[in-house]
Amino acid sequence: MYRTNPTGKIKIAAVAAAAALLLAACGDGSSAAGDKGDGKPKAGGTLTVALGGDPVSVNPRAVTPLVREVSRPIVDSLLALDPATKKPVPWLAESVKANADATEFTFKLRSGVTFSDGTPLTAKVVKDNFDDIVANKAKTAGSSSVALLDQGGYKGTDAPDDLTVVQHFAKPYPTWPLWAAGTAFGILAPKTLALPLDARFDKIVGSGPFVLQSYTKNSQVVLTKRTGYKWGPKTAKNAGDAYLDKVVYKVITEPSVRTGALKTGQVQLASALNPADIAPVRAAGYAIVAQRNPRLAEGLVVTGADRAPLNDVAVRQALVKAVDAKQVRDTLLTPEWGVPDSVVTGTTVGHADESALLKPDQQAAAALLDKAGWKAGSDGIRTKDGKRLTVKLGWLDRGNPWDQPLVELVTAQYKKIGVELKPELATAAQSVAALTARTKWDLFLSGVAGALDAGVGLAGTFSTAPPNFYNIQDAPLQPLLAKQATTTDEAARNTILADAQRRILSEGLFTPLVEDTNVVATGKKVHGFAFDADSRLPTLQDVWLS
Repeated sequence: MYRTNPTGKIKIAAVAAAAALLLAACGDGSSAAGDKGDGKPKAGGTLTVALGGDPVSVNPRAVTPLVREVSRPIVDSLLALDPATKKPVPWLAESVKANADATEFTFKLRSGVTFSDGTPLTAKVVKDNFDDIVANKAKTAGSSSVALLDQGGYKGTDAPDDLTVVQHFAKPYPTWPLWAAGTAFGILAPKTLALPLDARFDKIVGSGPFVLQSYTKNSQVVLTKRTGYKWGPKTAKNAGDAYLDKVVYKVITEPSVRTGALKTGQVQLASALNPADIAPVRAAGYAIVAQRNPRLAEGLVVTGADRAPLNDVAVRQALVKAVDAKQVRDTLLTPEWGVPDSVVTGTTVGHADESALLKPDQQAAAALLDKAGWKAGSDGIRTKDGKRLTVKLGWLDRGNPWDQPLVELVTAQYKKIGVELKPELATAAQSVAALTARTKWDLFLSGVAGALDAGVGLAGTFSTAPPNFYNIQDAPLQPLLAKQATTTDEAARNTILADAQRRILSEGLFTPLVEDTNVVATGKKVHGFAFDADSRLPTLQDVWLS
């Protein structure tokens, strides 16, 4: 029986935060099924998928943005997540049970599971996988597998019998079943674990519905169907072998070329669509599948709350009220993208609707600045004690086509209330240096932090604990962030998370701008496609071609 409460936080170290800055954000919106309901599923065929970049590795624990997409069909995890509820459900484990304080988790494995090389899955193999993560910790700094184990104070895994796995943590970790479902904790075969870490990038053996045939860097990854697969996650509609004979992931970095390849039939699924491509692709008869990414909304995080002008809460609140996120969406994006109503996106576990705090109101924003003593100057920019109301913004080009126009639009919205926004485009390395120095920028355009659970993004971004990457100064927020991490009652924890989100917005510490959305287009013969719970490409076990 499942006793799981989505909970927890990850302390993001400086190296992890730096790594996060390097990842391009992608995803959010409304979900639409790729299956057009054209008859009974049938076996056969090759699905060719256009990826926006090279996965770099097929090892699910590698620290690369796209490894998850290509490794998920190869490796199974102890649990899966129901895309509708975000709750853990059985996969390699039939059940998981936590002790009273959520420091110990007992998994009962399914019997009869084998890896693609015929090796049986046992509790010892699971233990060896987690021992391997710890042993290679120094070589995988910044990986989610290391960060998530460290977050709970991982103490070790026991294998009391062939089908029982017991995992121990130093502190309450009620969200562990949520994280155990992730691809980063996909279970690898002993044959793979026997290899040096650096040699595994193209030699991954798992128990999933597909087998790695080949990986050619900067070109493609080829998977073939595994026969005899009968232990898919509880949420899978297909209980047996995958329908597809083969999956080919082609690296096509230019978005327009990806959509062009879809229209000419070179690929049957184009990932990471640009907003401008969506309407033409849909008009041509292709299905658009969109789902919001579970994470922090893309927005402006205050990094200068310890100095003027943003040490004044009224100025910070005015910045929040001055922004019209719906105008941002309607001007730069498409209806597939949501308008943010909180600090985290609506698909994030623990999300709370705080839209009442985010209604754009430039009159109220102006009134706040008037009350704070900022008077309109001759050129429209407010001044106080002879100083202009200038706010410095740092931002990183992550490849989103809307980032530059977004900065320009927000600059215009701020100007209407008399705030001079001075944006500065920086590289990832420059951003890390500037944020570490703490005095260069007042705001930073953020939007890659977080994961399925709201506690990750909130604690990773708004904690004052070292390294305090964003120079957060809000002391009253900290007990909420600490308490949510160890609260085992789901309803109580959701209340704490809601209080934290409300505090962040009411104090003007963050201004949500965009709910990032993962958008793909599927060919006219593709059926059964839907995103996973984390808005990423699925195992493809349910996908078939007509």
